[in-house]
Amino acid sequence: MGGGKAPKPDENIGIAALKSAETGQQLLEWMQSQAEITNEWAAEDRARWQDVFRPLQDQYIKEAQEWDSTARREQRSSQAVADVNQQIKAAEGTRVRQAMAMGINPGSGAFQSGARRASLDAGLAQAGAINLSDRQVQAEGEARMGNAINLGSGLGVNPATSMGLSNGALQAGGQGAMAGYGQQGQLLNTQYQQQLQGWEAGQKGLSSVMGGIGTMAGLVFGSSKKIKKDMEELPKGSALGALREMPVEAWTYNEGEGDGGRHIGPYAEDFAAATGRGDGKSIDVISAIGVTMGAIKDLDAKVSSLAGKKEAA
Repeated sequence: MGGGKAPKPDENIGIAALKSAETGQQLLEWMQSQAEITNEWAAEDRARWQDVFRPLQDQYIKEAQEWDSTARREQRSSQAVADVNQQIKAAEGTRVRQAMAMGINPGSGAFQSGARRASLDAGLAQAGAINLSDRQVQAEGEARMGNAINLGSGLGVNPATSMGLSNGALQAGGQGAMAGYGQQGQLLNTQYQQQLQGWEAGQKGLSSVMGGIGTMAGLVFGSSKKIKKDMEELPKGSALGALREMPVEAWTYNEGEGDGGRHIGPYAEDFAAATGRGDGKSIDVISAIGVTMGAIKDLDAKVSSLAGKKEAA
């Protein structure tokens, strides 16, 4: 415990703070460079989408909207009817050849009756072909409209997502590095604060002890005659008489006073009353030593006097 200088803060605290700032600046510069690259990619892809794919999409959407039209249904129906008629004609030719091979006259009533039934079947086949072609046109139109709608749901520019992911990861890494440096600085600062608190506690303890035993400055002052003046000899027996007037007891400081320990000694009030020195609240250590040494001299003089009287007798 002593009155030394306060501890200096660890220089690494400043280094950690500087590292944190440098890391943040590097992070900003890196993110800016990445943003320039990904923004350029995004611009290129956007331009390509607008110049190439968007016109194709618009064309496809327009065709999807116009696909299920009256003209297309009529064209498909005509094609379907033509296909059915071709099949009917082929089937009729086959039936005639089969009848002739069997010796049946194609002009007979029996054969013509079969031809009428075939004609009815052909009408039904034509109607069915028309209905089927209409449903096909309708289904194709609905499918194209679905595709057009799906095109609209996938128009996000991928570089924007990539830029967000890469910059997010980079930012997390940079923040982690800064947090590490910040934590280091905080720990070092906490250590310094603890050291400083310990030093302050030592200073308070020293001050308390100094107050309890009185001023200690006299213990380190010089004591040469050359640095003193107004010197006078104490009356014989006065020092010993002063000690007789002062109670010397064992006592303990009140809580919060002095060093809190138990000691043996006089009281400041009694010392001041017996010697005329002090303020009655503290004891001048130099004067206390002087009174003690003076009392020893007085005792020595008494002992020597008694010894001389004994030898003379």
